[in-house]
Amino acid sequence: MTRLQRDTVAYLLISAFCILMLSWGIPTYTPPYPGYGASPALVPNVSISVILVMSFLVLVRNAVAKFKDKPLPPGESEFPEDAQTTGFTQVGRVKLGHLLGFMVPCALLVIGIEYIGYVPAALLFMLAIQYVIGTRTFVQPVIVSFTAVAVLYVTMRYGFGVPIPGPPLF
Repeated sequence: MTRLQRDTVAYLLISAFCILMLSWGIPTYTPPYPGYGASPALVPNVSISVILVMSFLVLVRNAVAKFKDKPLPPGESEFPEDAQTTGFTQVGRVKLGHLLGFMVPCALLVIGIEYIGYVPAALLFMLAIQYVIGTRTFVQPVIVSFTAVAVLYVTMRYGFGVPIPGPPLF
C-alpha cells in the first residue's frame, strides 16, 4: 500500500465519521437550546463541517495527483523509498518537541479560562503561541494578541451572544 492509498483511506474514514456525526451524533447528543446565545450545536456543526470540507479537498487533491501521475518530489519525501509515489503527505515530518510547544499552551489556556477568565488567559495564550512560532520582538505580538482577543471577545459576546467565561469587560 502506498502512502497515497493510506492517505486516501484515512481521509475517507474521516469523511465518513464527519457525515455520521453531522447526520446522527450531533443532533442526538446536543443538549436543548438554552434560550440565549447561539445553539449548542453551532460550534460542533461548524467544526465538523470544516473537517469534512478539508477531507474532501485532500481527496480531490489525491485523485488529481493519481490521475495526473504526479510524483512526489524527492526533496519533499520523508521516506526516500516512497519518493516516486504520488501524494503530498506530511506524515513523518512532525517534530514532537515543537508539537508539545503548541499543546502545552493550549492545555494551559483551557485551565486558565476557568481560573482567571477568558481575556487574560487568551492574551497569555496568544503571546505564548507567538513565542513558540519564533517571534522574538515585543510590540508586534502584543498588538496581534490584543487585536485577536478583542475581535474574538466582541464577536462571541455581542455577535453570537455567547457568555464569555470570566468577568465581563464591558
